[in-house]
Amino acid sequence: MSEEQPKRGKGRPSKFNQELADEICHRLSLGQTMASICNDSHMPDYGTLWRWTRENGDFQEESARARETGTHALADQCIAIADDPTLDPADKRIRIDTRIRLIGKWNQKKYGDKIEVEANQSNNIRLSFTIPHRDAPVDILELESPGNIAIQDRDGSQSDIATADIAEIQANDQDRY
Repeated sequence: MSEEQPKRGKGRPSKFNQELADEICHRLSLGQTMASICNDSHMPDYGTLWRWTRENGDFQEESARARETGTHALADQCIAIADDPTLDPADKRIRIDTRIRLIGKWNQKKYGDKIEVEANQSNNIRLSFTIPHRDAPVDILELESPGNIAIQDRDGSQSDIATADIAEIQANDQDRY
């Protein structure tokens, strides 16, 4: 009489597995996305991976650190893409801009936009922001008094505008992207 083997489920792993978690974190640290990692048949599916992240505090911390480390790999990829003479310039820009935006979100301390806010007793508020990796039309925005804003362009020229003009500036800026 032969002993029956327990049936093995088909499909991807769904229970937390530290060995897979370590591989996932390693691949995140190389700049791979969770979606690309989940494309491998031996990896959990995307929803399972996010469930592991929600339910396992250690994995959540490890994967967050790995993703932050992976931003440096993505920055290196930007340089490689920029230096590749075989790529179309428009394709280079899209690929680099996509990575830069992700890098800025995933590692805000190192690569994110810098924003400073100062206030003093004369009701002046100074809001400065620098977006070094984008072709932003403005480097410094200063709210001098209610309704007036001073803008310093990248070329150093400065202009004052009324608050009503902000909506037009925002609309023009969104048309650029």
